[in-house]
Amino acid sequence: MTKIKGLLGSYTKNDGKGIYTFEIDTDLKKITSVETGYEVSASTYIQQSGDKLYGIKKSEHGAGIQSYQMGTQLTVINDLLESTDSGCHLWVSHDGKYLLEAVYGPGLVRLYALDEKGAVERLIDTHQQQGSGLNKERQDNAHTHYIQETHDGYAVAVDLGTDEVITFMFGEDGFKQVGVLNVEPGMGPRHLVFHENGKYAYLFTELSNEVVVLSYSDGKFDMLEKYSALPEDFTGHSQGAAVRMSHDQQFVYVSNRGHQSIAVFKVLGEGAALEYVEIVATQGDWPRDFNIDASDTYLVCAHERDGVLSLFERNKQTGRLTLLDDQACAPEAVCVQFVK
Repeated sequence: MTKIKGLLGSYTKNDGKGIYTFEIDTDLKKITSVETGYEVSASTYIQQSGDKLYGIKKSEHGAGIQSYQMGTQLTVINDLLESTDSGCHLWVSHDGKYLLEAVYGPGLVRLYALDEKGAVERLIDTHQQQGSGLNKERQDNAHTHYIQETHDGYAVAVDLGTDEVITFMFGEDGFKQVGVLNVEPGMGPRHLVFHENGKYAYLFTELSNEVVVLSYSDGKFDMLEKYSALPEDFTGHSQGAAVRMSHDQQFVYVSNRGHQSIAVFKVLGEGAALEYVEIVATQGDWPRDFNIDASDTYLVCAHERDGVLSLFERNKQTGRLTLLDDQACAPEAVCVQFVK
């Protein structure tokens, strides 16, 4: 019997606990355990780096980052709560020296220094985005939803409010903006994932529910192709959420909140184009995030509104998904990470 371990981040508005642990039993092909890993307020995104874990935290003392030592249980190293607005996405730099944070509400990114013990040492810089978009309700101002380091050492941020993908240099001197891609007005870009060859990225839009293939080189992006993640005959309300790639780089997956589904696309050639495979129901309400385990065998999807955790098995040749289990629950879960 093999156990695959994972972590979940959650809201704590109602019944959510903050950070959960879960296990998949590969013999039973079920999620057999969901437990509270650490009770912490509003830990809506978590990111592992080696044997350390970083999570968003908001309390009466402020908002920022809490760091943990991973082991048989999570042990707090420290926190740094110097802000009022909590983030929505985190990324640890490849060298382990910096932590990047995207903050949706005011539309900004933060850069933190990490010390040798994994503690969040200090806030180095905050960069405020400017602008708005066509959608007066959702794009009233900048709303930065995602940030990560590129393979060649830049930071790339995705802003839903301004319809932009922004590239920065970053380090001890803070952020320096070096490039901006303006996508089509009203798309509302949310998250992206890079092909491991570094030449292409796949941007998922929240407002238009589209996967956009981007070419990338030295801090600059260009739009190539776009693909709807919804059926042609769907007329209801839906919002794009997460985008992930299979570890073999052959398939892209995205989740649709409202349509309650995951769309699957096959990567063609080196990655400049995609081909539609299928759209599958996720069996829960509001599929906010999902992830694929290291073996490329299992996909776990977390639903924000009803807490359902759906377990799928992947066909590695076709990319198609088969539902195995939808009985486990993690209230308000919105981030899925497998333990590395």
